[in-house]
Parts: sequence; C-alpha cells; structure tokens
Amino acid sequence: MSRIVLLATGGTISSRENAAGGSRASDSAAQLLAALKHHALADLISEIQVETQDISVENSFNFSFSDLARIDSAVREILQRPEVDGVVVTHGTDTIEETLALLALTHDDDRPVVFTGAQRSPDHPDSDGPRNLRDAILVAADPASRFHGALLCFGGEIHTALPLRKAHASALQPFSHPSGGMLGRLTEAQPQYYFGPRSLPRLPHPTQNFGDQRVDMVLSYPGADGALIRSAIASGAAGLIVLGGGAGNPGSALVEAIAEATQAGVVVGLASRTFGGSVAAIYSGGGAVDALAAGAVALGDLPGTQARVLLALLLSTGAREETKDRLERWVQTAR
Repeated sequence: MSRIVLLATGGTISSRENAAGGSRASDSAAQLLAALKHHALADLISEIQVETQDISVENSFNFSFSDLARIDSAVREILQRPEVDGVVVTHGTDTIEETLALLALTHDDDRPVVFTGAQRSPDHPDSDGPRNLRDAILVAADPASRFHGALLCFGGEIHTALPLRKAHASALQPFSHPSGGMLGRLTEAQPQYYFGPRSLPRLPHPTQNFGDQRVDMVLSYPGADGALIRSAIASGAAGLIVLGGGAGNPGSALVEAIAEATQAGVVVGLASRTFGGSVAAIYSGGGAVDALAAGAVALGDLPGTQARVLLALLLSTGAREETKDRLERWVQTAR
C-alpha cells in the first residue's frame, strides 16, 4: 500500500465564506481529505494510505518568501521518512507557480511532490477541489511519477513546475506553459505521461536569509520612465526582474535605468511580459539587445514570477557578485 502525506497550506481549496464577508482559507488537511467521501471520490484511493499535515491555513496572495521556504522545509522533512512514497501539497492558485518554482529548483528526491488546489471553494455547489485532490493523490502514488520532481495536477492534467504560470483568473484549468503543453493527464483515474522526466539544475535549499531577499519586478509599458527601477535601487533591492514587451524589449528609458541598476550591483533578469515565447536579442534602440548590453540576463521562457524566485534563491545562497554568472549558467543549463 502506498503512503502519501497531504500537506495543506490553505488557498481556495480550503476557503469558505465568513461572517466578515468574502471567502478565507479555513479547512484543514483532514477536512479536505474527508470531503472526498462526501463527494463519492474516496473509492479510487482506498488502497492508498494518506496522512495529513497542516503547515498554514492562508490564502496564497499573502505568502512571502519565508512562507515558500517553510513549505520547502516541510516537504524535505517529510521525505526524510523512507516509507513515504510521495507528497501532495494543497496551495492557493494565485501564487502556486512561485512555490512550484522553488520546489522544482531544490527538490532532489526521486519521489514526486504534487501540487494542487481549486478555482472554486468547498462551499461552492460545483467545487473542483475534491476531484483535484483525489487526482493529485493518485499521481503522487503512481510509480510512473517518480523522477518527475515537482508537479502540478489540476483539472485532470499533469504539468511540470517550470516554466508555468496561471494564465486565467477563473477557468477550471487555468495553467499554461510559455513554450509547450501539459506533461500528461489522468485517464480513467490513471496517470498517463506523454514525456519522460526532465532534468533541471538543482540548487541549494533556502537559507535563513531567503525570506529577506528583496527582488522587485518592473513591467514595461508605453511611457515607462525608469522611476520604478530607481525606486527599487533606492529601496535596497538586490535583484530585479524586468518584464519587457514582446521578446523582452523594455524601451530606452528602462534600458537606461537597467544600466544604473547593474552598475549599482543589482542583478537584473530580463523576461517577457507576454504569455508565451522566449526572450530574444532581436531589437536595439531600447530593445532586448540594449538591455542585455546594459547588464541584464536573458531568462529564456521563464515567467517573471518564477524567475523572481530563482534569483532570490541564488542571491541567498551565494555572494551577490557571483549571482549574475550563476543565473546565466542556470538558464543555459536548463534549456
């Protein structure tokens, strides 16, 4: 019999309306598991032993780097037990891509860590949470999921953790990849993988100062004048992710500010503000060609939200003056 640990962190999957108005995370891991019986979804996991553990009961839009590090640490502690076959993490969808990024970067065990959540809360008449949770447990318990690292199971689909972003506010399967499709899906409650495991460069687990890293994000737009980048520098940012238009084209004013940031020792990553494709050095005159010449690092197809986690992790586990080179090497190796 497989043994899976269900680690609950909150999110829509655990949220209910409250007297103060609106929904807030409230249900525990044990309550989430018990809901499977209520929705007649427990039979398919009857041969799987599921333990429950709570690390927080919070909506993920309130999470900080420290919260991400606590989840990483909890998963690592669970997997120190050899009898555990996998971990399922329930998480709010608003920032699940950031926590997935951290686990994808640090997870060095062949056993899977499967994230899931919901778009509709448990008190909604057609909640998707119980089915997503059942599917995630099935994926985590399946031997075929080994060596795939951190995964997302949502809406009947299985996705790799990197690169990934939430691309729709309310769709029942809101996640997409900038340069590809899903890794697999569940058919008749059986995980089916279309591709083999992908090997990513592994990084050290977060240190105590991971939560203290300031890595800001700046979006390019018509009329952007560099004030936000200069404000980030003045506020003590150690890193900065700039989301350029198209293939990473920030505009001349932002390129000038990028040069000021890199000269001040701030590590700057260049991503695209679009929902697909990769940064490419095509345009000068304020385009990606000039941004890279100003010292920014092209981040490929990695979404800015996930690149921010990568940069913070690198800054917290090494000297700042070495971080740009480490970031470039990681991006090159991950291609």
